[in-house]
Amino acid sequence: MVIRSIALTNFRNFESRELVFCNRNIFFEGPNGSGKSNLLESIGFASLLRSFRGAPPREMIRIGAREFQIRMALQGRIAPEILEISENVSGNRKLAINGSPVRRSSDFIREFHTVVFAPEDREIVSGPSGNRRRFFDILISEIEPEYLLRLSRYIRALLQRNRALKFAPHTAGAFEDELAENAPFIAAKRRFYAQKIAEKVALLLGDRGGFEVIYRTDAGEDFRMHKALIRAKKESELRRQCTACGVQLDDFEFIFNGKLLRTYGSTGQVRLIALLLKLAQFQVVQSNSDAPLAVLADDVTGELDENNLSLFLDTIAEAGQSFFTFAEPPRFSLPDSATIPVGNNG
Repeated sequence: MVIRSIALTNFRNFESRELVFCNRNIFFEGPNGSGKSNLLESIGFASLLRSFRGAPPREMIRIGAREFQIRMALQGRIAPEILEISENVSGNRKLAINGSPVRRSSDFIREFHTVVFAPEDREIVSGPSGNRRRFFDILISEIEPEYLLRLSRYIRALLQRNRALKFAPHTAGAFEDELAENAPFIAAKRRFYAQKIAEKVALLLGDRGGFEVIYRTDAGEDFRMHKALIRAKKESELRRQCTACGVQLDDFEFIFNGKLLRTYGSTGQVRLIALLLKLAQFQVVQSNSDAPLAVLADDVTGELDENNLSLFLDTIAEAGQSFFTFAEPPRFSLPDSATIPVGNNG
């Protein structure tokens, strides 16, 4: 077991809700709109300090409130480990582990990991490039906290440079070293894990087809090369008032049976590869981290055929704990499970 309890205050539709978990498999069951997905979101946020829905933290504050709080007890080796998170409407965040303040997000997210399965996963395959970058960024950040730190620094410098290009072009150069320092590192990690994921998906596919991932980036191989690239793009960037090179433009092409999935894949192929990408993520995180791992399955089992349902359940059986949402009782049962009703009033 990974999580022993969670207490929410002013999170989404929950003014106050505390849940205690005594089982490895937890079924949140209730009508649509009752807050089942919000519970999964709170668990995921405590893991990676970001919403798997892509929502900014201020949107997770209950309407009319000024701050949300999450308090989670993890199953420690000797005693529970207590994680505490609060964030207000101004964006001020406080983190603590066992009552001790934590200043860096990268230190906080080492406590446990989550892998989320949701209907929106198909957008990783068929949606815009930002969805694919986000998939790999989350994967790598869970395994290598330095990646999250470097990515955060890169994004901050990118935003500052873009603002400078628009309002004070003569100051844009002040942010270029930060970009050139971090872009090659980010690109190298993305390339490495793209290959890892491709290998896992190919194994999960078996004889159902061939799969590969082609990673496309214009990032320089080192600081010097990326700095030269930025300088070469400077004239066009001044006209466009934004940075025209770097890892914010990366894409990952998923090739199934020799064809680009987002262009030529059928609905069934897109759904299949989306599922296998997430199962591959689960396997890679599990095999490359000592932190406990929980699965969050948000209304995904209903659309799986029997073969893919079996593959899904067999794969995630290795998780320390799994949480599912259902509007109706599921068509399968799992050992060591408990059902928690979630009502319209939270």
